Amino acid sequence: MTAGLASTVTSPLVVALIALLAAAAFYDFITFRRRRSTRETVYRCDACRHIYTESHRTPLARCPKCGKRNEPVRE
Repeated sequence: MTAGLASTVTSPLVVALIALLAAAAFYDFITFRRRRSTRETVYRCDACRHIYTESHRTPLARCPKCGKRNEPVRE
C-alpha cells in the first residue's frame, strides 16, 4: 500500500518537473534567437562619455546628446 501511495505522489511531481524544464528550455531558446536578431551596436561618445546603442550597424553613429560622431565600442 505504501509503494502505491508513493508512486501516486511522485509520478505527477516528476511529470510536472519535466514539463517545467521543457518550458524553461523552450523559453531560453526563443529569447536567445530574439537577442541574436535584435542585436544592437554599442557606442560611447568620446566628447561627453554618453553610452548609447543603435539597432543598425554604421561605421560612425551620431551621439544623441552632443551630436559628435563615434565609432562602435562593441557590436
